Amino acid sequence: MRILRIMSGLSAIALGGGGLAIALLGPGAEVTASPAIRAAGTAREISLACPPDFEETMGETVGLDGEESDPRLRTRAIVVGGGDAALDDRALPAGQSRTFFEAGAFPGELTVEPLDAPVLAAASTQRFQDSGELAGLALTPCIPPANVQYLVGGSTSASSSAQLVLTNVTGSPATVTVTVHTSTGTADTSVLSTVAVDAHSSHSMILEAGVRDDRIAVEIASTGGQIASHLLVHEIDGISGAGIESVTPGAEPATTTIVPGADLSGENGSVELRVANPGSERATVSISAITAEGIEDVPGAQDVVLAPGTVLDLSMDGLAGAWSALRVEADVPVLAGARITSEGDYGWLASSSASTRSAVSVPESVSHLTLYSDEPTTALVTSLDREGNVLESETVTVSPIAAITSPDDTSFITIESETPIHAGILALKDLDTMIGIAGLSTTVPPAASNDLVLRVID
Repeated sequence: MRILRIMSGLSAIALGGGGLAIALLGPGAEVTASPAIRAAGTAREISLACPPDFEETMGETVGLDGEESDPRLRTRAIVVGGGDAALDDRALPAGQSRTFFEAGAFPGELTVEPLDAPVLAAASTQRFQDSGELAGLALTPCIPPANVQYLVGGSTSASSSAQLVLTNVTGSPATVTVTVHTSTGTADTSVLSTVAVDAHSSHSMILEAGVRDDRIAVEIASTGGQIASHLLVHEIDGISGAGIESVTPGAEPATTTIVPGADLSGENGSVELRVANPGSERATVSISAITAEGIEDVPGAQDVVLAPGTVLDLSMDGLAGAWSALRVEADVPVLAGARITSEGDYGWLASSSASTRSAVSVPESVSHLTLYSDEPTTALVTSLDREGNVLESETVTVSPIAAITSPDDTSFITIESETPIHAGILALKDLDTMIGIAGLSTTVPPAASNDLVLRVID
């Protein structure tokens, strides 16, 4: 009898030529190792799901404090390498480095046909408005689909709204389970949702219709097709809009979680770190702030216990230093994200996964990039305008923090490093009634195909 055991599978998205590694094992205890056999795989199309525009979801709040201003939207994309590329039905110009910039929001799909070299692509929609229910600045990235995603941020209290958009850009229908963790634990099963999202379609739900809580973290799990999740959040203060933001999927639960990009000096708003325990065991967490001045344990945030399914916000006020990476250490895997609150607006920073190559699409305003590395390394940071022209390219030392302010007219930033680093962006834009603020994460190349290992036992 011959038994075939699949030890690992192929990931859903491939960058370039993947392969198969096949090992043949003989019967009994005498096993002779055979050389690995590798076969050329087939590269697959790179796909990023782009979000729709925000919606006014809090009823008769618009215009109560005066005339509502018109929203201004810009969608921009950059593709480095690869073959044919398009944002929905709009083709990007041919070339090694291609950009797209146009007014409006383009919910749909950014696609790139891969060639031999790895492809790097990023896109986002910038939205800003001076007054009304949706006043503020938001940067909503196009993101790769996945079977599991985690969004740490937002609120469904009486003065807040959270619109969850589930986009399926794959060719297979998806069954999606939405789990909401709150300040008191995982929401009751009666308000959790399992929805079907057809191939090449999207589904939206207003989370406050089922869950009311100041602190939430959302887990999205899908079977069948993969899903890209966007959480579009906004708040009101009495009769005035109090900010908008997009919550970006962060890193998976881990015992060490890094949230880069917050300014602890207070010059760009106050900082709160949100920690969520998505597991079934209680978690004990300790938080430290890493800045150019060193590592500082956060007072009052050492050995904090989180019950299963709960979400906790902790103030980062009073810490030394400025641009930071916030580090969460826990005895079981947890999630984290950071809220930056300024007068009239706020932003959310997601936890990050370290990468040696990434890109981000930023607004033409002041964008602060924070890089963090566990070990000293260097990174090449290139800023480009909306036509793809290089504005500035510099090699910086990351030990353990490097902070860079982008040049004027920057639309895109690419980052290359010797070893994997974490990156976070805080963007600010002068509006008529406030300084808009938004957080953003970089986009990394989709993972290449994992090796498929077959053990054949006679």
